Amino acid sequence: MSGTKAELRCLSGFELESPLMLRKLLIPFAAGVVAACSPLPLDYNGAGAPREAAILPLRSERPLVALALGSGGARGFAHIGVIKALEEAGIVPDIVTGSSSGAVVAALYASGRPARELEDIALGLQRGDLVDYALFGNGWVKGEALQEFVNRMVNGLPIEQLARPFAVIATEARSGRMVVFNRGDTGVAVRASASVPRIFVPPVINGEEHVDGGLSSPVPVKVARAMGADVVIAVDVSWFGQARIRSPDEMARYGRSERYARYGDELDLADVVIVPRTAPTRMLDFDQKESNIAAGEAAGREAIPQLREALARAATSRQSRLRAPASISNRRD
Repeated sequence: MSGTKAELRCLSGFELESPLMLRKLLIPFAAGVVAACSPLPLDYNGAGAPREAAILPLRSERPLVALALGSGGARGFAHIGVIKALEEAGIVPDIVTGSSSGAVVAALYASGRPARELEDIALGLQRGDLVDYALFGNGWVKGEALQEFVNRMVNGLPIEQLARPFAVIATEARSGRMVVFNRGDTGVAVRASASVPRIFVPPVINGEEHVDGGLSSPVPVKVARAMGADVVIAVDVSWFGQARIRSPDEMARYGRSERYARYGDELDLADVVIVPRTAPTRMLDFDQKESNIAAGEAAGREAIPQLREALARAATSRQSRLRAPASISNRRD
């Protein structure tokens, strides 16, 4: 046996019994080399990075309307249909919040793009426009393509400079804490919100990995309310929402689910909850985008009477509050 072959058959003083044993030793060694060679994730920090700022509620003499768009993967195309129905009815939200796939639509809408433009953009999208594959990292989609797409669509504007007040929900991976990004890079914030664990490589923002906003606030109603909304329209495109409208018996399976409880905590505080009857769709499946946009539009139109009632109640309540100080002042005189 040549010296080279002898060396291959002997490692650290142990004779290798067969090529199979050699492979068993080389596989973890190769994996370690690949891991060591993988690039460190970029840490988005500094003045332009997404960040949290104190939420200051908007003030207005008229009732303020918020649109809270929830998580749901590719079923999120239905959000566009809901916006179409609202605009057709003359209802234009003042505040927009978004979580996960809802954050993608919410960011473009908050930038000032009307429903017609959103639909044109969506129908022209291909899976490859948003899905870029990762060789390394804790996921198989990098998320950089999504980040760049969002920033192109909002003309590179940070969150605080968009046409409408906007907040993006993400989740701090290490602690599970809900993070409300309302300042800084819009694309990075949306990427963080949409980073479903084990699918997307989580972006690092100010030293912390961030993942799917749907894990901490699946439909961000509470944040919309904190931003000053009198009327909150929640759009739920989740499987839980689908189960609720299909059958109470099916919903019973989720009754003790912690994640379903989070949906309930948020949706119970909304004035109107819209649940489009979306087509069965995988997380990153764009094949049903037209039918899901149509489902959102149908559900939105169906909700318009309920929404008008909520707006009327909010207007009456606001007028009562505005009159109250004057009557007290008159009594003192």
